[in-house]
Amino acid sequence: MSFVNYMPSSKRSLKLVKFVIIVIAVFNLLYFTLVSNSATSSINKLLFEPQDEQQPAQQSQAPMPEPAPEVPEVPDKEEAEVVVLDYSNIEKSPEEVRFNEQLGQKFNQIKSDPRKYFMVNTELTEPKLKVNIKNFLKKYEDADSWINKNELFYDPRFTLAVYLNELKLKYKELSKASNDKKNVLVGNKINSNEVPAISLPFNWADWMDLTVLNNQLGKPIDQRIKCLDISKDSHNSPDVSYFCRNNEDILDVEWEDFFKAGFRNKTQFPGFIIHSHEDYDHYCSNDYRVLQAKSYAMTSLLNPLKVIILSADESTGGTFEFNVDSNTRLASSKMVDRFVESQGYSLKEPRSIFTSKAANPVPDSIVLDHLSIWQELNDQVLPQYLSSKDFGYNNSLAMRKKSIVTLGEEKFKYPGSIKSQIDDLKQQKSLNRHEQMYLDGLEECSKYDNTNEIRYFKMATINPSDPHNKEREWGWHYDWRYFSGALNYEKPGWNQQEMTHRTNIILDRLLRNWQRFSIEKGIITWIMHGPLLSWYWNGLLFPFDNDIDIQMPIDELLNLAKNYNQTLVVENPSEGYGKYLIEVNSYIHNRGVSDQQNHIDARFIDVDSGIYIDITALSNSSAKPPKEYEEKKELVDLGEDKLIFNDRRKHFYTLDQIGPLKFSMLTGIPVLVPHQIANRLKFEYSKGLSAYEYGGWFFIKKLNLWVHKSDLEPIVDKPENGEITKEHILKQFESYDKVLLLLESNQELLQEYYLTKSLTHFHDFQKSVLFDDQGLDKPLNIEQYNRYKKEFKMIKPLRKALFDYEKIERVKHHTN
Repeated sequence: MSFVNYMPSSKRSLKLVKFVIIVIAVFNLLYFTLVSNSATSSINKLLFEPQDEQQPAQQSQAPMPEPAPEVPEVPDKEEAEVVVLDYSNIEKSPEEVRFNEQLGQKFNQIKSDPRKYFMVNTELTEPKLKVNIKNFLKKYEDADSWINKNELFYDPRFTLAVYLNELKLKYKELSKASNDKKNVLVGNKINSNEVPAISLPFNWADWMDLTVLNNQLGKPIDQRIKCLDISKDSHNSPDVSYFCRNNEDILDVEWEDFFKAGFRNKTQFPGFIIHSHEDYDHYCSNDYRVLQAKSYAMTSLLNPLKVIILSADESTGGTFEFNVDSNTRLASSKMVDRFVESQGYSLKEPRSIFTSKAANPVPDSIVLDHLSIWQELNDQVLPQYLSSKDFGYNNSLAMRKKSIVTLGEEKFKYPGSIKSQIDDLKQQKSLNRHEQMYLDGLEECSKYDNTNEIRYFKMATINPSDPHNKEREWGWHYDWRYFSGALNYEKPGWNQQEMTHRTNIILDRLLRNWQRFSIEKGIITWIMHGPLLSWYWNGLLFPFDNDIDIQMPIDELLNLAKNYNQTLVVENPSEGYGKYLIEVNSYIHNRGVSDQQNHIDARFIDVDSGIYIDITALSNSSAKPPKEYEEKKELVDLGEDKLIFNDRRKHFYTLDQIGPLKFSMLTGIPVLVPHQIANRLKFEYSKGLSAYEYGGWFFIKKLNLWVHKSDLEPIVDKPENGEITKEHILKQFESYDKVLLLLESNQELLQEYYLTKSLTHFHDFQKSVLFDDQGLDKPLNIEQYNRYKKEFKMIKPLRKALFDYEKIERVKHHTN
């Protein structure tokens, strides 16, 4: 019998019941309000409330249970942004209070005028694409079909729509064919971890923008650039036969391989066919280097072994993957036919007197929306996850929790000998393609040592004397195969600010997608050298440096080589269109200092620009540290009896200088940083922590940004002697009024400050935890770290997608 049944039936008792119900409702409201407030409290509260201390993650930890597969959810815009929190309890001056009030008004202007301040919106601009679909279909082939045209078509939205759709169809077919419905289906979703691997065709013309060749392809074959023109443009006009062949000299039997890839005629190829790298002594102009790269990519560049598409959810992770089984482009392919039919159109003949059902004919044009297809794929298929047996499984779980990572000496010891690894692999019954490539690398490396090995990675050397080459650069920071032009090379229709935006986008997306991939696959890496120095200053990347360097233990590098070499990593399609190739040097098994400049063990290469992340491994070896380690012993002491590790250049470390690793943020991206930071940076960059000016860039403390002098000088008050010195400029911008004037006069800088203020603010807070008043490392407070580590989350992209900016937004908003 219920409590109500005991109550006497009277009006008074009914009032009592109502009163009890109201009390319960009020209690519930108060309770859930408190819970909600607790869940959204600021980091300040967490810093001063005691919590249970958590221990650092150990590499030897017992296997953890596998997470239940979940469909990734795209974070809401508000959830993805970093909220500006007040991390310090320092009382603000009246000037700072007034500055923040005026700044708030300017930030509100940015929010209310998205057209004017378009760079702060990093969501995809125009994801839908209207195409004449019949030009891609075999059934409707004519002179205007892309299979027959000399010119190339490229749009990443088209490529993604077709490939994502094909993955969805393949998973459905594999699910229906499976006899193990219990494991293949999780609820109403297909478990991609329980079906066979998918294999699909691939051609670089669909995944890289080669349309710069269209200017050549649209000309008669006898009017196109030939190898002689390449020679004339190269330094010293060399014999170019070692890397270039004329179209007319290609044998008929050789053309057959090109035609199998989805081409029909010799006229669909450039007049010059690049098949190898041009020697550094024969550097050429920027524009000709671009043409060489695109010709090579179209005709000679090997396909990746695998494509990995990153999921939309950092917390649960997951990937969609396929192996590459053939070299075929999309034009007139079965994949496009299947795409059209899956959209409800029929490629069969229309209804006649002999058929009973009307066919939905293919229209001339259709609208493709890769985002809706991406959502359908996520709704219907669970992505792939590492299993508990995979090398990086425990690492991935620890990194998702942003745990401190402790490294053991065994991770830095090269396993056995090259010969023993070769013997072990040859004894296996069968090898997959990644394992075979790893074996090939071992055998190649076994022929050489540190003194005579062949240089592996090759760069895009360009003419430094070209008047349009503003930085007078040589092109050493670009992979020649993917070169799309030097970052600061003057281009018609581009202004300096637009080129700066392009550089920022490339570097930000490069680091972002490497970190997404490495956390997904449990690959432990940390930032070092230039990126660590730039992190130290403000938690952002330097605007004057396009180098990104990361390090890893040797066992992580070998895992990368065995499982992911020649893998194309595709950015989360809801965030952008980036594609990045993982390439591992064949000579990684020689661990001494390389005499042939094989200092870099692997690269993560942006195939849209040729810019890359340099990856170096640390391992034990017989190499001896340079004398500078003895000369600067007070900064970096390698000790007498300690085991030391080195990369293949000149950098040596002890284990306690590297680990334990801790998380931080670099441009809104969670990254690991080494244990000892300040002294290592002083060792590598004597003035790196104290110089507030570099190459015309000034660090404006009140903005926490590096600003170029060309933006500062117009509003600097000239001193009485008329000489504007570095010290005078820095002194001027110690004033909040002057900083506000700078923001008012510079729309681009205002947008940059809007995007980065919360990030640099949080970085200042973390520096106060990691470093003492002299800027030196201090012992890490584990309890405090565990309280604020929740802030180490991947925010929404800080920069626009490169394709969106180059092809849509820049064109729309360009000013001279």
